[in-house]
Amino acid sequence: MNSKKNTMFFKPKSLLILAFFALMTFTSCENEVVDLNPNSDSTIAPDSVLANLMQSTSANDGSVDNILDNANCLSVNLPVTISINGLQLTINTLDDLELIENIYNEYEDDEDILEFLFPITITLNDYTEYVINNQDELEAFIEECSEVDDVIECIDFQYPISFSLYNPNFQIIDTVVIENDQQLYLFLQNLENTNNGAVLASLNFPVTMVYANGETIEVNSNQELEAAINAAGDDCDDENEDDCSQEEVSMYLQECYWKIVSYNGDDNFINYQLYFSENGGLAIAGTGTVAATGNWSTLVNSEGVLVTFSELTNFSQDLGGGWYVVECDDDRLKLVRGSATGANTYIILEQVCDTNTNNCNQGDVSDYLMECGQVPTLNGYTPSFTTFNFLNDNNLSTLYEGDLLFNGTWDITTTQGYVYVYINFSGLEDYNGEWKVVECSDNGLVLHRGNDTLLLTQNCNSNNSFECFESFEAEMVECAESTEGFATFNLTNAYANCIQPAVHNVTYHISHADAETNTNAIPNPSAYTNLSNPQTIYVRVETNEGNFAVFEIGLVVENCTNNCTEEEVDGFLVECIWNIVNYNGDDHLINYDFNFNTDGTVIITGEGMTITAMWSTSMSANGVVVEFSNVAGPNIQAITGNWTVVECQNNRLEFVRANDIMVMERTCN
Repeated sequence: MNSKKNTMFFKPKSLLILAFFALMTFTSCENEVVDLNPNSDSTIAPDSVLANLMQSTSANDGSVDNILDNANCLSVNLPVTISINGLQLTINTLDDLELIENIYNEYEDDEDILEFLFPITITLNDYTEYVINNQDELEAFIEECSEVDDVIECIDFQYPISFSLYNPNFQIIDTVVIENDQQLYLFLQNLENTNNGAVLASLNFPVTMVYANGETIEVNSNQELEAAINAAGDDCDDENEDDCSQEEVSMYLQECYWKIVSYNGDDNFINYQLYFSENGGLAIAGTGTVAATGNWSTLVNSEGVLVTFSELTNFSQDLGGGWYVVECDDDRLKLVRGSATGANTYIILEQVCDTNTNNCNQGDVSDYLMECGQVPTLNGYTPSFTTFNFLNDNNLSTLYEGDLLFNGTWDITTTQGYVYVYINFSGLEDYNGEWKVVECSDNGLVLHRGNDTLLLTQNCNSNNSFECFESFEAEMVECAESTEGFATFNLTNAYANCIQPAVHNVTYHISHADAETNTNAIPNPSAYTNLSNPQTIYVRVETNEGNFAVFEIGLVVENCTNNCTEEEVDGFLVECIWNIVNYNGDDHLINYDFNFNTDGTVIITGEGMTITAMWSTSMSANGVVVEFSNVAGPNIQAITGNWTVVECQNNRLEFVRANDIMVMERTCN
């Protein structure tokens, strides 16, 4: 079926007037002359409301190849040869237009140039054909196109249909069978061009009409046909608008997980799944492993429903930012990035609900859980504790923030073909309950509990493997109010992400020799006061098989006596423009300018946005606290909350918030 969008009619002055009896070139049946007075309700009068509606419905759709000519009032006859960015292509069918789109989408910041190899042939909305010899002739035709407001966009006739023809004595003289849109358009045009108006035509009912969504309706009279076309015309006014509300989109996203089945027509992301949590967390998994985490949110503006992916730890260039919902169903979404009407980057998501696609069985899941420690990611959030340790005696343990051990139990069953894992932690209730295993592979498990999604991925740094400990250099920095250079350190935090209590026995020593011989271990490593500044601590890591290795922790005490007063921080912030030059080790927020005002507002500009947020200062036992609130924007919203000033200069401020570090510097004109 043809879908006509903004169809334009172009009637050149030299339009050939076909004689009425040329209609007999359509499939026609010779009948005996029959006397019959046709009812006026069944005849199609020239230039009547119904005739015009039918002609609008059957006009040539020039919008189907707009990527070629950017003109709704004409189409280019295929095959046609073009040159695009120096590459010569032959477009044989409408499906081949996707080749052009793929070239356009290959690079976002290049200029795409499409040229025809003339001569070409074009077809106007009234099916008149013209040979075009150069670009100037083509542009001249496009400029003469005139847009009409009453175009029917999303309904078609189901062919064949037929008309009965009458002579002036109201006798049927022939039946004309119409096979396609072009024949119908020319038939109706010739009704209008008949000189004497003596011949009448009546549409033979019933007639089936097909809507753009595939639904059909049978009509049995002119009145029913006119009503059906008008109803379709009303529906088509909103054809390009999102059919789903913001609430519906949010609900659909959280119901199950979603697969990326197409990214701009390719399958680069087809193996990835998106998990949307109720608290705004997002996890992107590939074959069971967590490929990226971040946040998601929705809002509504003048262009429709916008889904925003922010703070992605991976794929931020491909998937990050705002995506408009342009096609919406409960199990399928099409999203475009940038603008709902002008964007050319799109993704198509399809919903997957409780499908045991990898034939998980209880034995395989149990073996996988006990083989190594499991890193949990709940609704897109991976906590600070290292691993869940599923032990073969159905005990469960984990180390939290380096020094607090949580214990619990676990069990596993199979019910109605699905494997269920039961978790019962004392102190970690967010993970407790019955979890259905919906996807499993050698690289990870995906479990569902209501609207919650838990990803478990293995951390096998056990036995003879010390790769995690070797992967980074541990250094701990503490701040001291005095100039003596002594502070208290929690040594167990240094390698907390590597330690598995069920596998590793860890001791801390002042000398390398003591660590090698496992003597003179520090008795209370969670509250150790350094002996010198700086100092090196030696960590002995021994596996349950008796293998061991020694690693180092560097201890540094910084002088914090240069802290500013609250009044000084206020004065520094309102004087100039500030930028975040370091956020947890990178500068991805540096493009945002902060203009602090004395009325408690801060204007944040950057990345095409202007945000009015709030700021305030207060004093705490640890120093000046700067609070940011109402920071409503992707990525930059990460600064929301209370930040303690730990280093203060008039042009540079360093903040901490739990485990986060942020450094701001100012520019004064």
